[in-house]
Amino acid sequence: MLYSSASWEMRLSWWLKYHKLLYIPLIISVLYQEKYRSLALKAFLAGMIMVLVISYLKWLGVVPHKDIGQGYFVFKGRIAHNIFMAFTMYLTLHFAVKSAGMKRWIWISVSLLAILNILFLVNGRSGQVIMVILLIWFSWETWGWRSLRWLTALVVAIVAIYSLTNAMPNSRLMDIKQEVLSHKPNQAPTSSGLRLEFYSNAMSLIKENPFIGGGTGSFENDYRLLAETQKTLSTYVPNPHNEFLLTGQELGIVGLVCLIAFFVVPWVLTYRLDSAEEDVDYYGYALRGLILTIVVGSLFNSLLLDSGEGKFYCVLAGVFMSAYRSSTNSSIRNSL
Repeated sequence: MLYSSASWEMRLSWWLKYHKLLYIPLIISVLYQEKYRSLALKAFLAGMIMVLVISYLKWLGVVPHKDIGQGYFVFKGRIAHNIFMAFTMYLTLHFAVKSAGMKRWIWISVSLLAILNILFLVNGRSGQVIMVILLIWFSWETWGWRSLRWLTALVVAIVAIYSLTNAMPNSRLMDIKQEVLSHKPNQAPTSSGLRLEFYSNAMSLIKENPFIGGGTGSFENDYRLLAETQKTLSTYVPNPHNEFLLTGQELGIVGLVCLIAFFVVPWVLTYRLDSAEEDVDYYGYALRGLILTIVVGSLFNSLLLDSGEGKFYCVLAGVFMSAYRSSTNSSIRNSL
């Protein structure tokens, strides 16, 4: 904040956007009982199942829907909707594998409905990419090399469903290549082309201050100065739609290393989380999926900066990491 080129008002505003990171240690410090941790996870799933139901009711015309070109999303927008739904799909797939009888089929049904919702009803591309990555990781973590046949079957099924559902909205994911090729900054801008432009200019800004960056809140001002010297469509760009590039521009290599550690350290600790049941790695599994969700999503969006997506990560990360076990906190919890 001390060396940023932004006004002090802007520096404070951006600094406060990351207050949500404090949710993680706060939640860890109070959520030490399993029953409350389990309730938190169930509350999230209940909320997302409600979102899933409402989205389908919008598609069926039961619930009023205003079409703004983003599909049948329920809250915030297509980006947040699909990111949250992709993680929900990941959790329910795990529950399906660990369950038996009717419960297994219920979780499988929820997972399939979530996949179809992400692919066809809400056209948020970030969530669609995250869904694919989570499916691959789920298959690998569950079945290892045997997962290849399941992944092959899944790809064939998705292609078949997509080819048979002409009434569904076209997938924006398939349009990325064409958008990049047809992007012309001053004539025919496209969403994907603009993002590549943001990324390229952000890299130029990082090169100007590679070690400690331009300072907190400096991106918008520095980008505008750079854009004025180039043929870019947008001069007002508050963030580069990439959390890693944003951190690299503001805090340099030092900040980028800290951000990577912010994800790597919890990933390592996922294998030391208590579970609701013996031999069932609920919280470790969930936290690994959550970290994958935020890391992949942060390649296309500034998710920790964003209010909804950032709080989604910090709250759930705090819930899952509160299950961490060590010789020290085990004795403390036993005394409590």
